[in-house]
Amino acid sequence: MNYSLVENILGRLMISFSGFMVIPFLVALIWQEGSVLAFVLSIIITLVMGLILLAYGKKDGRMGVREGFVIVAGAWLLTSLTGALPYALSGAVPTYLDGLFESVSGLTTTGASVIDNVEILPKSILLWRSLTHWLGGMGIIVLFIVFLPNMTGAVHLFNAEVTGPTSERVLPRIRDNALKLWQIYFGLTVAQIFLLIIVGMNWFDAINHSFATMATGGFSTKNTSIAYYDNLWIELIIIVFMIIAGVNFSLYYQAWRSGLNKIFKDIEFQFYLLIIIVSTLLIALSLWWTMGIDGGNSLRQALFQVASIITTTGFATANFDQWPSATKIILLCLMFIGGSAGSTAGGMKVSRIVLLFKLGWVELRRAIHPKAVINVRFAKKTVDPVIFNTVAVFFFLFLSIFAVATLLLAAIGLEPLDAMSAVVATLGNVGPGFGVIGPTTTFSSINAFGESVLILCMLLGRLELFTLLVLVQPEFWRSRKGW
Repeated sequence: MNYSLVENILGRLMISFSGFMVIPFLVALIWQEGSVLAFVLSIIITLVMGLILLAYGKKDGRMGVREGFVIVAGAWLLTSLTGALPYALSGAVPTYLDGLFESVSGLTTTGASVIDNVEILPKSILLWRSLTHWLGGMGIIVLFIVFLPNMTGAVHLFNAEVTGPTSERVLPRIRDNALKLWQIYFGLTVAQIFLLIIVGMNWFDAINHSFATMATGGFSTKNTSIAYYDNLWIELIIIVFMIIAGVNFSLYYQAWRSGLNKIFKDIEFQFYLLIIIVSTLLIALSLWWTMGIDGGNSLRQALFQVASIITTTGFATANFDQWPSATKIILLCLMFIGGSAGSTAGGMKVSRIVLLFKLGWVELRRAIHPKAVINVRFAKKTVDPVIFNTVAVFFFLFLSIFAVATLLLAAIGLEPLDAMSAVVATLGNVGPGFGVIGPTTTFSSINAFGESVLILCMLLGRLELFTLLVLVQPEFWRSRKGW
């Protein structure tokens, strides 16, 4: 393990991260808010930490798979720890652990919050919450690769952070690939900001909600989320951009080069769109039939909540915790599924779900024809059995962590459904769940132990389990040639 190289890269990353804290600091300065000192101290602490790591580290050396895992895991842990400082030092939260929860929730784009009244927070803190969303959405490591040209072994960092069963690239060079993804991400964010301003949202709220939408995060500047505005056009714009954010961003570059057909021919996108349409119609029908809500409003509420949940954004325009049981089951399933691989959405990803169904169908056919050689195709390519194995292991680990974390939360007094929804909402990086952590409440009622469990769930979910779990293996830390 080249620890010196790890320290060097983490040091440079922390220095860069302290630079992003300057943005909300300037906002606090302009509005003469009491959070100015909190951001000054946060910037200094983060900067000093980065300089210390840089002083002990060296740029020279080869980056292997192990270094890539350690750097990505270390980057997310360090940015989470320092990202909590503005909350704790400004008094926005009562304890540092609450600040850490808010920081991890922001960076992992979960959108779960322990702050009951966000409307009394300084603008600088609100912006910091949304900015952490935006930085974590496309990935802080992917952004870091853009600013560090010619970094040897960057592919290991890219593969350890980008979501999905495979790390698909649209360009041969990693830095070019990262740059293109961030350009698309930035362009879509700017477009949404202008559209929201045009339909009546003020510029500050438009920036915050666009950051949260494109990152599929869900932090809002209002206690009642998007329901506060009660504006059809705002809802439609956010619905469209939530769905856009839940699509594999590589497809947008391919569409730009080869036409929009590239997106619509993608098998994962087709299933993603199909799930949204079917879920929306089923929920709308349920709301109309059982609750007596008229057809237009049923469709409006259903589409927004479905788009918000499957993309793991977590915005809300209705209290879906009061909806019929069947609709809540559908939403719970969407929390598990999540968006597309290579998107900013969380969850298990649509491509994994499709591959699991294909794997199940293949095994049923093998039961009839034991000696048959059956090749499975996905996106017009034969799927490597190794990928099937990885997907199956991911599914097993996801459900195992879900079960263990649910038991731990139930042990501290949460009702079974509340515990289950809290875990899937954090492990899937969704945000709101049901019961005590529903769309109209926060996670503030959960004690310190429960918060710690959910913080770990958020990090595991954002880093797709393997990046963190691989670090607990003793073999990982042993010196070994060929890594």
